[in-house]
Amino acid sequence: MVGHARLLNTYDLAMLAEDNKIDGAFVECGVWRGGCAAIMAAVVKKNGAKRNVWLFDSFEGMPEPTVKDGAKAVSLANQRVAGRLTPINVSVGFLQDVEKLLFQILNLSRDYIHIIKGWFQNTLSREKENIGSIAILRLDADWYESTRCILDNLYDSIVSGGYIIVDDYGSFEGCRKAVDEFLAERNFCGKLFKIDASGIYFQKP
Repeated sequence: MVGHARLLNTYDLAMLAEDNKIDGAFVECGVWRGGCAAIMAAVVKKNGAKRNVWLFDSFEGMPEPTVKDGAKAVSLANQRVAGRLTPINVSVGFLQDVEKLLFQILNLSRDYIHIIKGWFQNTLSREKENIGSIAILRLDADWYESTRCILDNLYDSIVSGGYIIVDDYGSFEGCRKAVDEFLAERNFCGKLFKIDASGIYFQKP
């Protein structure tokens, strides 16, 4: 569940991106029930719907973790740690619920909101050219392999000054390891800003 601080952070960064005219789409990988997606999409609507919102999720739950994800993940997955793209029935969000929130309750337009169902490993490389430049990339992927897949595929599309939000950095060992490894490989020297006990964000140089 995304707490109040992370919802507010999503709103604040979306507004900053609009106010500072940071070019690119708002992208969320790991949508769950659509709360943060709704915030980003509503901000875009408020400012004239001049950018796209891309939402990626399996809508089947989380895949199996691997041993890189640590004891907490192993316990959640009931010892299933082969890393297969098979749902473990944890954190399941349903596509129809997200569509109802966005398009019926909030009456947002499908013209600028793109929902892509499937595992990140199958969808991100296929869609990244369609996404184009990215102003905000929000990761709620929990595990090492999923987090690393997002960064490997989409980080280079984030514009200078764009924001990266990592929902599970403080909650799951594998997520933190994937982010730290990736940033070290990119010689990132910026600051990671803490949102709450779990979430962080940073700005691309």
